Amino acid sequence: MISLTIDNKPVEVEEGKTILQAAKKVGVDIPTFCWHEKLKILGGCRVCLVEVEKAHKLMIACNTPVTQGMVVWTNTPKVIKAGKGIVEFLLINHPLDCPTCDKGGECDLQEITFKYGTDKSRFVEEKRRYIIDKTSTFDDLRIGPQVIRNQNRCIYCLKCIRFLKEIAGEYDMGAFMRGWRSEINILPAVPISNVYSGNTVEICPVGALTAKSWRYLIRPWTASKVKSICPFCGDGCNLTLWARLNKLYRGTSRRNDKVDEGFICDKGRWGYDVVGHPERIKSPWVKKNGKLVESNWEEAYSLLISKLIEIKEKYGPKALAGFGSERATNEDNYIFQKFFRTILGSNNLDFREKTKKVLPSPALFEYSQVYTMTNSIEGIEKAKTILIFGSDLNSEHPIISLRVRKSVLREENGASLLIANPKKIKFSSMAEKELVYKFGTEGFLINALLKIILDEKLFSSKVSQEQIDMLGKNLEKYPLSKLSEITGIEEEEIKDFSKKIASSESLMVFCGRWISESPQAEAIIRGFNNLLLTTGKWGEKYSGFNLLWENNNSQGALDMGLLPDRLPGFVPVEDEVGRERLEKIWNSSIPRERGLNYNEILLGINAEKIKGLYIMGQDPVESFPDRKYIEDTLKKLDFLVVQDIFLTESAKLADVVLPAASFAEKEGTFTNVERRVQKLCRALAPPGQAKSDWEIICELSTLMGHKQHYTSAFQITEEIAQVSPIYGGIKADRLDDCGIQWPCLNLNDLGTTELLPENFLNKTSQLVPVDFEEVPVDNEYPFILLTGSLAHHSGKLTNKSSNLCSIVPEGFCQINPQDAEKLNLKTGEEVLVESPKGKIKIKVKMDEYVNPGTVFIPLNFMEIKVNVLLDKDKLVDRVRLSKAG
Repeated sequence: MISLTIDNKPVEVEEGKTILQAAKKVGVDIPTFCWHEKLKILGGCRVCLVEVEKAHKLMIACNTPVTQGMVVWTNTPKVIKAGKGIVEFLLINHPLDCPTCDKGGECDLQEITFKYGTDKSRFVEEKRRYIIDKTSTFDDLRIGPQVIRNQNRCIYCLKCIRFLKEIAGEYDMGAFMRGWRSEINILPAVPISNVYSGNTVEICPVGALTAKSWRYLIRPWTASKVKSICPFCGDGCNLTLWARLNKLYRGTSRRNDKVDEGFICDKGRWGYDVVGHPERIKSPWVKKNGKLVESNWEEAYSLLISKLIEIKEKYGPKALAGFGSERATNEDNYIFQKFFRTILGSNNLDFREKTKKVLPSPALFEYSQVYTMTNSIEGIEKAKTILIFGSDLNSEHPIISLRVRKSVLREENGASLLIANPKKIKFSSMAEKELVYKFGTEGFLINALLKIILDEKLFSSKVSQEQIDMLGKNLEKYPLSKLSEITGIEEEEIKDFSKKIASSESLMVFCGRWISESPQAEAIIRGFNNLLLTTGKWGEKYSGFNLLWENNNSQGALDMGLLPDRLPGFVPVEDEVGRERLEKIWNSSIPRERGLNYNEILLGINAEKIKGLYIMGQDPVESFPDRKYIEDTLKKLDFLVVQDIFLTESAKLADVVLPAASFAEKEGTFTNVERRVQKLCRALAPPGQAKSDWEIICELSTLMGHKQHYTSAFQITEEIAQVSPIYGGIKADRLDDCGIQWPCLNLNDLGTTELLPENFLNKTSQLVPVDFEEVPVDNEYPFILLTGSLAHHSGKLTNKSSNLCSIVPEGFCQINPQDAEKLNLKTGEEVLVESPKGKIKIKVKMDEYVNPGTVFIPLNFMEIKVNVLLDKDKLVDRVRLSKAG
């Protein structure tokens, strides 16, 4: 450790730290413009000059390493004079338009001028001006859908460009020209629209970059700032919501180094306007004479209760089912499943609306069957080898992607990046090895990798020969030549890829929606378990299997027991001891038999066994991978209730629609993909008569004769800790800083960053041979259809965000240029996409990232009903393309 003093304050820091870092440790404020903790040091603005005893000149604090016995002064006459000079120099050409500048009140230049500046300028010449439009007063240039540049205010700290280059790996903004003509700009006709673009606005210390969505609305000091969590993807980024007079004005980052390091994607930053959309449901609706009409809570509750009781008494509790939500809070989902189990007497519960075949429920006590992240987001930085398999990680999880990039670019021994996907992704250019396989052949590729490891004796000595022989015998029926043909990958490529995996010191596997939503997901995950076991990576620190659920609280929905055979904390319904423990806490009986999962509930409706369905916070008509089937199925119900923030396509089929609160209008917790439980607070009152989901369920329960005594969502959080052992130490007042990762067993437990075998009762695992179904060829429908989400959208919800729709306004069909040439298609032309189930018209877009023989269509746009093309019974959906007539 190095000892020094700063303004007579003694401080000790590690060798290599700078004066600025040492000053921050003891609370000494040194002004900065160009410095940022997460960026490389530039040392360009010079406003951080300090006096160092025995030094012949002033030193910049941001780039001067500390030395033993150093004495530093930050407020001497020399320092003050230098600071005044720097500020005066910056103000020479600055327009001083603070009254009309959107950065007013949160501008570093304002603050530092207040500290160092004078009340007059010696500069009398005309200021430099970057004129964009002679008729404009402000010289604003729109350089992106949401980013506005005013070069007159720029102080050339270059933070915006450095962030994009160093952190995000984006190059759509740069410094142009030289000397006094230098400016920050974009390439001609190439607007800044990467998914991290909003960070350039937030990182700008002045008003040179501002956000279109926030400009000229309110001053920052008039808004209340509320802590929240992003409601879109599963990364769990921390947000600050800015509200005034019950209106949301913006979302900004709230630094949590365990998750986001202070950087958020554009979805989290600009998707907040979903909350204030004019189509929000503000009162209950009920169906009268076949038509939904606006109603009130009394009438809606009365009809709902009478129908639930009628169905339960006439057909039994098993005739009722519920679909919860992977966007709702833990507290909402917990109360929902508790209502179904204790009051309605049904275990028919699920939330997984986007899968053709749901995964079996996680087994908490089986290390190889916990479908979550076994590693942590922060721990990605320590990975030696990272395998992205079946995931467009950059689009699905933008902030986890930043950690992966950081790990790969690590100065010392950067991680090796391996990718196996059905299409190329943004990370492809960084990959050491990449395999692009035919969609639907994931399992065959895993078996091919295993076959190489066994045939070339690359397996770990930790695995018994008996286990190896057993697995090898199963793989004998798969010649490598056949596996190569099935997957569409050359044998040598498979061999090289397999050797990279086998020789890696540690291995983190990341799988996304193309795995989690595959009909063969269970077998694929078993295959990954085999891969980790045979290579000796199973159960090792900084190694593991990480299933990345797509939405903000998918993990929490699992944890809360929104499953037909698992109670909160993954306790099996059939576990008599576990069930009786909950019955005692709840003071109510719980059905002993497992219920029906999502797919089984739909089958039950068609078999006329399920008569009533309660949908909370999801829209299966838009999301389920077979639109005709789901629409026809829901129409067969005797009674359907939908609880949501919008009148969704599913809600239009309902008998009762209940208005719910959005994430900004409620409090509670979300659990992100790394098992981190985080708290969100209420920024607004719900519109009209809307209420939080848990409040609606509690009021309904009370009216049915089962009085609920919760006064806040965080009271429910405490009950969850009592009910679920893995949440045992999680209370709202412990979540203020960075959240807690489960298992967290008691109030003294800090949580668990890496899930290792010692966290489980069953501390071992066995190789399990797995077989897979081949993807059939269909010459009538020659293209494999690949679907997914775009980086700037999240499901269909972001369709309600005008901010995000300004960046990506419409859907498209991506096709490889080779295929487009064969079909004589050009970018922007409308194409007819047909499958055996249906057809849609959509504009075509050429993209070399898409494999020949495959097309990609995003699922994010309401006007493009992609699930019309999908078939729940098909392993892979196939389509044909033709020019639209």
